[in-house]
Amino acid sequence: MKSARLSLILAFVCAMSILSMAQESLQEKYDAMLESTETYEQYKVIPRSKLNGFWGEVSDSLQRKTGTINDLRSQILTQQASIESLEGNVVDLQARLDESLNLNDTIYFVGIPFSKLGYHLMVWLIIIVLAVLGVLSYLMFMRSNRVTSKVKKEFEALNAEYEEHKTKARETQVKLKRELQTAVNQLNERR
Repeated sequence: MKSARLSLILAFVCAMSILSMAQESLQEKYDAMLESTETYEQYKVIPRSKLNGFWGEVSDSLQRKTGTINDLRSQILTQQASIESLEGNVVDLQARLDESLNLNDTIYFVGIPFSKLGYHLMVWLIIIVLAVLGVLSYLMFMRSNRVTSKVKKEFEALNAEYEEHKTKARETQVKLKRELQTAVNQLNERR
């Protein structure tokens, strides 16, 4: 858009400089014509041929200037149409860019649209929750393992004590059976 305006200004400046050069040359020709003519009282006598020649140059110069002005006007109109077309393209491109940015900023998770920030927050929240659950599970496992180890040791101690009691009870029972048998044998011998 700026380049179109810049080219328009450049074309206008060029046209004005061409016009000013044409004016200078006409002015010089006019001055030369006045100097080369005779003076009658206070009037200048200019031959018709020189006056017609000068008028032809003025007419040609005006036609060139008019043509240049018309060319510049048509150029301005085409550039304005081009600018309007480009502005329409810019609006269309901006709308497409906004749509593309919105699409790029959206992430679909399980069919639900999330913004990237929301998605990242959700993912990190899930990761943190899973990490906390993992730590809690580990701590519960360690506690349960300690309790299980303690119960196993107590069970082994109780089992050892039970086996010792069982062995003592068996020995006591065997001893009592022997004594009973001995007493029964003694009674049978006495009889």
